[in-house]
Amino acid sequence: MNISRSISAIINQLGLYGVNLPFEEPTEVVIHNVLKTETIPEYSQLVPCLREETVNLAHLTLLDRRNNIYQLPDSLTITPVMSVIDVAMPLNVNRGMYGDISTPFGVSRSIQGVLAHQAYSMLIGQARAEPTFEFLEPNKIRLYGFPRFWVTMKVSCEHDENGESIPSTCYDSFMQLAKLDTRIFLWNNLKLYDGVASAYGTINLKVDEHQGAESERNALLEEWRQTWHLDMPFNWTYM
Repeated sequence: MNISRSISAIINQLGLYGVNLPFEEPTEVVIHNVLKTETIPEYSQLVPCLREETVNLAHLTLLDRRNNIYQLPDSLTITPVMSVIDVAMPLNVNRGMYGDISTPFGVSRSIQGVLAHQAYSMLIGQARAEPTFEFLEPNKIRLYGFPRFWVTMKVSCEHDENGESIPSTCYDSFMQLAKLDTRIFLWNNLKLYDGVASAYGTINLKVDEHQGAESERNALLEEWRQTWHLDMPFNWTYM
């Protein structure tokens, strides 16, 4: 997503074009600061930046050999990591690594065989220890049961400050939150001003229109929190 386009749209839609706000920095810079400190971190909680990397554990920085704690690869920590979604063996090497034992050939060719096969599979699944992990903020991970081999790590991160990692399909929803954050900023910082002087005279910003922006923002986020998980790509990988 183009953050410059978003900033220009906010300026136009809020009627700030050509208005010299009482700040040291230009209006574009002020709004960009609002987006990168307020909007992007909050938006990332609900629409995170997803990164994936396949790495060899032998090549990662081992911080604690006894507890098997590693530092996450640099390619995953370009922006702050919020959570680790998954750590798994690559599909081309993980088959049979953790005790997959097939039933004898032909055992499931009857009704009794199907039932026996299902019971056998459930028993094997309960008996084996699956590898797992624990995310240690801000950029460490503890692995349980993984061999020092190739693993695929998936993490959710904050988006870039320039907005490039935000998909273009999310432009509308991002703009909803961005405009509300900008309106809250304008209300908190300009509510004591009667007007702003310009070459054309005193401009009445009518900041009272932004007084309810914080309530609108809270309502919008509450609505999103009810459904954000429906867009998350939860993957189930069976070894």
